[in-house]
Amino acid sequence: MAPFGTAINAKSIPFDVQLLPSPRDASEDAQLYAGIVDPEWTIGRQEFQGVVKIMTHLIFGIIGRHPKDKVNLTLNPPSTYARRLPLYTHPSTAVINPMSQRWSFRRHVTWTDEPELRAKNHAYSGNRTNSSTVGGGGLEWGSWLTFNDAHDRITNPALCFLVDMCINTPTLLPKSERPGLTTSWFPTMVLSVEFKNKIPLPSSKHAVRTVGIYSSGRFVTPPQGRHEAYVEVWTAPSNIGEGQEVDGWRDEQFCLAIATQMALTLPMEVNEKKGKPKL
Repeated sequence: MAPFGTAINAKSIPFDVQLLPSPRDASEDAQLYAGIVDPEWTIGRQEFQGVVKIMTHLIFGIIGRHPKDKVNLTLNPPSTYARRLPLYTHPSTAVINPMSQRWSFRRHVTWTDEPELRAKNHAYSGNRTNSSTVGGGGLEWGSWLTFNDAHDRITNPALCFLVDMCINTPTLLPKSERPGLTTSWFPTMVLSVEFKNKIPLPSSKHAVRTVGIYSSGRFVTPPQGRHEAYVEVWTAPSNIGEGQEVDGWRDEQFCLAIATQMALTLPMEVNEKKGKPKL
């Protein structure tokens, strides 16, 4: 296992795959499987107190055009409707931003600051709303993230971790908008991930252990400071602090995965209490 996988304690989950009968209206190319997880892995163990900790629903597919597709429909550059890379700075010149001391894996990754995105969250930004505003509002965040070990690689399992590597909406608010908020824990309660494109092969246009991450959030509501996040993970032209900016580098980058999530805002003491071993 690569160093980063070891750092976050990534483990394979034991389960049995069973083929299910296909519904009458299912495509002839579709098959349904049930992954039966070993109950001893999720429930019944003393440290879990008989509580299911994680429930997962997986839909497997092939990224790319299907041979039977009649229309090759895409929304990519040079279309003026195409989504473009949402980060402003090239990784070679981006300023490194220190990670939280609470993240035990911080020495295995490096990420950067995006001043232009951070400025959009300021109280005087044009993104602020009033009674005459239609829509609008919310907060944004972005960063380049590099796996520090030269042997690490961006993989599909890694993308499931990377879509959760964003700064939570309450933290992005100015202090005037979050009275009473102290050091907090933001447990992710629901996470939905969709893979958009295949991870590119190593080349002069794409780094193998760096991605761009962009997130936005619009709502924070009771109970428990519930908030959502929309996240995009993009390819990167180089690792942080490496390479150089060339004309057209943005045109070569594309989105690898998107995700939506819902998280809570809880006192850090709750996290620390749950992390202590029970006697």
